[in-house]
Amino acid sequence: MQNQTKLAIVFTLLSSTALADAPCDYKVDNKIIYEGHIESVKLVSKSVETVPKVKNIRNCKVSIEARVDGEWYPSSGEYMFGPDMSQMDACTHAEDRAKKGIMREIIPETLKSEKKLNCLLTNVKKSCRVVYMNTNIGKVKFTESCEK
Repeated sequence: MQNQTKLAIVFTLLSSTALADAPCDYKVDNKIIYEGHIESVKLVSKSVETVPKVKNIRNCKVSIEARVDGEWYPSSGEYMFGPDMSQMDACTHAEDRAKKGIMREIIPETLKSEKKLNCLLTNVKKSCRVVYMNTNIGKVKFTESCEK
């Protein structure tokens, strides 16, 4: 009889929709703002090679120099790509990675973060069905279902 009570509690808890509903929505929006810019970029070298022991995968490697505040800084970037991407697009991604490397290293940055917590805890529900159960740990109360 005691095992049946435990089984009934577990089944009722698992089948309850009230416990599965998440009343809050949490959103994070992070932005990195660079306090400067790259004035100019020179492509020093670019190569595309097949990745050894991996079928249909190639790697574009670029070396660049970028001018920030009148000074030149070297950087490099890589991008692996498959047959569905053009070599030109892959090398553009590699160059973007090289530029981001310089920006992270040379240009001061500010991190702006917004966090929003939207909870629907104030919504009044029309009616709820509350279930009480006697268990070996005492009387347990939980909401089984509510109308909105």
